[in-house]
Amino acid sequence: MPVKVVFFNVGQGDCTLMIFHKPGASKGHAAVLLDCGSTKAVAPRPAAGAPAPVGTAKDRMVSHLKQKIDGYLQNLETPGVLDYLLITHPDQDHFNLLESVLLDDTTKKLRYTVNNIWYGMARTDYKEGNRSFVETLLGNPAALTSTTGHRVVNPPLEKPTQADPEPLFPEDTAAPNLFLLGGGMFVPTARRGAAWFQSAPKETIANLGSLVFSLVGVRDSKGLRQKVLFMADAFVENEQVLIGMDSSPSAPQRWCRREKNLWLKVGHHGSKTSTSREWLEHTTPDGLFLSTGPLPFGGQSATCTESNVNRRMLVEWEAVRTAQGIPVPKVTGQKQWGYGYQDDVPPNVLPWPFRFRDASGGGVFSTLAGEPTPASGGEWTGVDWHMWIDRAGAGTYDLWYE
Repeated sequence: MPVKVVFFNVGQGDCTLMIFHKPGASKGHAAVLLDCGSTKAVAPRPAAGAPAPVGTAKDRMVSHLKQKIDGYLQNLETPGVLDYLLITHPDQDHFNLLESVLLDDTTKKLRYTVNNIWYGMARTDYKEGNRSFVETLLGNPAALTSTTGHRVVNPPLEKPTQADPEPLFPEDTAAPNLFLLGGGMFVPTARRGAAWFQSAPKETIANLGSLVFSLVGVRDSKGLRQKVLFMADAFVENEQVLIGMDSSPSAPQRWCRREKNLWLKVGHHGSKTSTSREWLEHTTPDGLFLSTGPLPFGGQSATCTESNVNRRMLVEWEAVRTAQGIPVPKVTGQKQWGYGYQDDVPPNVLPWPFRFRDASGGGVFSTLAGEPTPASGGEWTGVDWHMWIDRAGAGTYDLWYE
């Protein structure tokens, strides 16, 4: 049962769709939407020779997102059914596009049937300014039922952040599965003591409560499985919880360790709060996926920077990959790609500029991959990264962007 994973460009935010297929089937068997939000829109990169884009970056981004998700959900064995909606934590750039994607523009009722909703932290933590869609979705979903019967089937569930790994689908050794790993960290540590927790910003507490998921493929002839780790906005503290879970003598398997291939959707959009060297050494990933945008928080630092991503995280990852003999991932088509980052090192001064770095032939896959050019009106544009796992057999992958 192969799985198609789409890391959508939503600018500064997160949105991932997984479509599970039965072997040889053209239509999907099950669909999972993992987060859908943005706090800084980035328009999709226009096709070569396309006419000049019309509308704001957000308008074009949301239109593209709705069109693509709708196409996938209508091409299911049971069209228009989302098996799981997963909201990792109450940070707006992970949930504030759900209203645009899930609701009909005219009726403001559901466009799809959603069988299950899992969310992190408390329902009352999900705030959208003067909007109340997510509050209704989690607390009174019946109010969103459409006249065509689209509804939320099962009551939404608040999921604990520290628990035993839990599968979303019935366990079958001959099929991939998605597992909730937990990983939330609310225990004072040497780095963050009790006093820190009492005064920490609510966004930081939300990030520490991130639900972490692992997509686990089928075993190959050697019993090895491919994995994709989705870290949401998890911090270093969350990584320590997961490393401890993997290190427990009672753990039946190593959820976050590489067996065949391991793909890491890095935590917190590549920021310095996450993806420690110890985590890279533990997971030994084949490739890194980043969902980010050109947003300087507070007018200062963005999440993807020269100092942290280029000079720290990627250097540490390359050292791990070299030591482990992990090959460079193969990208279908070998088209050029790269990523945007904020150059926050001297002699640059605030406001730090955003630059483009070529990543062709490497293993870094960012949605912020469209360099500003005269053809794009000088604006940043983004791409969707696509990955099939296990399509040509256990442990295989196909990787490209559109």
